[in-house]
Amino acid sequence: MQFSLRRLLIGDPLRTEQASHQKLSNVIALPVFASDALSSVAFATEEIMAALLVAGAIPFFGFTPWLSLGIVVLLAIVTISYQQTIAAYPGGGGAYTVAGANLGSLAGRGAGAALLIDYVLNAAVCASAGAAAVTSLALNYGHDLSRFTVPIAISFIVFIALINLRGVRESGAIFAVPVYGFVAVMFALIGVGLWKYFGGTLIPAHSVAELQAARIAGEHGGMPNLAPFGLFLLLHAFSSGCTALTGVEAISNGVSAFKDPAPENARITMVWMALLLGSIFLGLSYLASKAGALPPNAAGYDETVLSQVARVVFGTGPFYLVVQLATCAILILSANTSFADFPRLSSLMARDGLLPRQLKNIGDKLVFDRGIVVLAFGSIFLVILFKGSVHALIPLFAIGVFLSFTLSQAGMVRRWTRTRTAGWKVKAFTNGLGALVTGIVTVVFGVVKFASGAWVVVLLIPLLILLLSAIRRHYVSAEKQLHLSGETACAPVHHHVLILVSDLHKGILPALQYARAISGNVEALHIGIDPRRVAFLREHWDHYANGVPLVVLDSPYRELVDPVLDYIDALQRNAENGLVTVVIPEALTGNWLSDLLHGQAGIRLLWPLRSKAGVVAVHVPYHIKPFVKLDFGTENAGAPAEKSAGVSP
Repeated sequence: MQFSLRRLLIGDPLRTEQASHQKLSNVIALPVFASDALSSVAFATEEIMAALLVAGAIPFFGFTPWLSLGIVVLLAIVTISYQQTIAAYPGGGGAYTVAGANLGSLAGRGAGAALLIDYVLNAAVCASAGAAAVTSLALNYGHDLSRFTVPIAISFIVFIALINLRGVRESGAIFAVPVYGFVAVMFALIGVGLWKYFGGTLIPAHSVAELQAARIAGEHGGMPNLAPFGLFLLLHAFSSGCTALTGVEAISNGVSAFKDPAPENARITMVWMALLLGSIFLGLSYLASKAGALPPNAAGYDETVLSQVARVVFGTGPFYLVVQLATCAILILSANTSFADFPRLSSLMARDGLLPRQLKNIGDKLVFDRGIVVLAFGSIFLVILFKGSVHALIPLFAIGVFLSFTLSQAGMVRRWTRTRTAGWKVKAFTNGLGALVTGIVTVVFGVVKFASGAWVVVLLIPLLILLLSAIRRHYVSAEKQLHLSGETACAPVHHHVLILVSDLHKGILPALQYARAISGNVEALHIGIDPRRVAFLREHWDHYANGVPLVVLDSPYRELVDPVLDYIDALQRNAENGLVTVVIPEALTGNWLSDLLHGQAGIRLLWPLRSKAGVVAVHVPYHIKPFVKLDFGTENAGAPAEKSAGVSP
């Protein structure tokens, strides 16, 4: 049943030779890797305006398009940098690979740690934002679903995880329609909005003069304390708007998912992503400044900037509803970027011995299924911890990705200065400028958002680096211990087999047969707790044991584990290069409820035995038909203990 359910959810397994057919075309790769970056236009503009609001907002909203233009320039620099990264490192890995190869292992681990944290946060933020969009839309129709925010967000994460577990091509095909639909809707919104604005028919959502007067008069509550307008405020607004760049690095991490020639196709897809992202972001920012839009919570107002722009351009008719639905869909699906990149990055890091090696394995659908599951559980944990609050999760967001931007571009600068290939000076200047700007953004983010929760990420990144380093040291140590240098051919060992015997019944006989088959040196061990059972065993053992001696271990404190371990220690002290196999009879009924009726005392020895060198634990099952019905008859009631011990388990 479990196997059938798995096949129902994720489909039939794929053969290894089908891997080449799972590669993505550019048309499908764009929605897979760019959904996060494209969805950021839904909130990047209002992040700029919210930062400018601190200075009194209204007169300074005119800076929004210019700050957006600066961010688009930075987007171009980052895109060029990652284009060069893809060409230089076609195996993928992005910032993790570049920083590690050029700045040292510590920088590589820092970039990897930052990206891993960012991907988990991104999945949690996107799912929470999608849940918020659903509850907000439902509220407009008179339905309050806010109490279901966490279950809705979790359901989105599970849905996207299952789609990714079905395979790369299937997930890409499913996500293509809503992503391209969102792009089409945004261009329609911008095109109609600009036509109305330059035609003089665009009516602003709010009167600037009225809102400014209302703010001064104190007619609206909730306005923030004013701060002086200056360079730091502009940097704050610029940094806040740089959330539009989150997800840009995704393609460089997933080069291996593209059809051949993979590096060239990845570079082409990144250019298209940057063009779409930059044009939509710049167009929305310009329209927002001309449409009289306000960031949420300004002057007691609570509506997204994108919603206000759509309402001004299309009114509240069906086209407005299409914009809202498309935005809701892209916010939900933007978590797919994390599910596309986190497994690949964790696989690369696992190959380098920085994460558990299980994460590098490809599942039966030719995807890194273990990484997908880890990401799903991590993001679900964050959604539950922060109760699906986008406001609480946002301060943790973006620091990791901008730190990885900085390390990646600094690493490329180091590469150009070392290799000095053709045009290296221009390339180094471009990457150096990008590293400087993204570094400033990282610092500003850390300072401004520190008290709001960014301190968590600032603390988590070095802690994760320490964990990665500890995992690496473990694997290096294990490799040294298991290396064959200086070893000779396997020498013969003294094999001693012990059978744990709790009673004498038919279930013991298969264990005795197995023990005698693997060694001629066999002993049966019984823990002497019940004197009557000990006497029964001594009386009848030789008749059934076929020459296997019975050893009764005294246990005055009725302890089962320690006497066996002490006996094994004594055997190992007396037999150099010895091997001890412990055979444990195990009752199986095929019914978990019936299994509970059997004590399985020997199972408690499993973990202590696993930790002892030179000891092997073997379970030999004996099968019992599970009960069909409960029999409350008294036919066998009161049978002597010694008689039942000889016939039943």
